[in-house]
Amino acid sequence: MAEEWFERSEENLGETSEAEELKAQLLEAQSLAEERLDQLLRCRADLDNVMKRAAKEKEEYVKYASEKIICKLLPVLDSLDQAAKHDQGTKVLYQQLLDILKADGLVPVEAVGKKFDPYRHEALYQVKTDELEEDTVAEEIQKGYLFNSRVIRFSKVAVAKR
Repeated sequence: MAEEWFERSEENLGETSEAEELKAQLLEAQSLAEERLDQLLRCRADLDNVMKRAAKEKEEYVKYASEKIICKLLPVLDSLDQAAKHDQGTKVLYQQLLDILKADGLVPVEAVGKKFDPYRHEALYQVKTDELEEDTVAEEIQKGYLFNSRVIRFSKVAVAKR
């Protein structure tokens, strides 16, 4: 009977050491989980800060985005001031402004003498003529413009008709 008790005690001791080992593993896993949760919360806070900073930088960029073009247009403004005093400066003014805008990607749409293109031209009316082929732009009423290869304003035109 004493031997039976001794064997049961050894089994209990084996179970106890297993339980203690499992408890130790559980504590280690809990510690690791808490560490990972702390890392996750810190990363989330860092991400929130980065997003706020990016939004603030974007807001600043949008606020001052036109500064470059305005600075380029200041000489034109000065020229306009001078042109108000002297009428002959109008052509120079136009060319100066167009050159500045061309440097930033603005290009006038070619119209007169070209084949009518509904993706670049807006037909306002037709003109009877024998001098031009049918569906050719005979007259440009308002100039159209491309900005970086995209139409921002269609040319308003009169189209030749036979």
